[in-house]
Amino acid sequence: MVYSNLYARLHGARQEAAVALRGVWNFRPARWYLALTAALQIFAWLQAAYIYRHLAGDLLVRHYNVDFGIDLVGNPEHIFVYPLYGLAIIILNLSLAAAGRDRADFRIFTHLLLAAAALFSLALAVALFFIYLINFR
Repeated sequence: MVYSNLYARLHGARQEAAVALRGVWNFRPARWYLALTAALQIFAWLQAAYIYRHLAGDLLVRHYNVDFGIDLVGNPEHIFVYPLYGLAIIILNLSLAAAGRDRADFRIFTHLLLAAAALFSLALAVALFFIYLINFR
């Protein structure tokens, strides 16, 4: 009896999530934001993989300050934290946009959230480019 009640709740939650995401997907600008964000996210993962594969030593310079020089060093595996941050922001903003699908200001709310996710993905790609420059140039 408990198992079937748990299954019914999970199935209902999955259906509600599907309806919420469909509401966001039916908003045409959201498709463009999601496509741009997905492309930038794929690019960030490719950048991180390239840096990881071509790193010669066991240290990755993660930050460089003009005044103090290198001030953040880590393991080469830490390069994959940056695309994970981007993925977390995308999932969070998409979830918030889907949760607000019944609001009167849904369109503005969705524009703000998904544009912020796209800008964060773009900033992430730029940050990974500078990490590449620090480590290889």
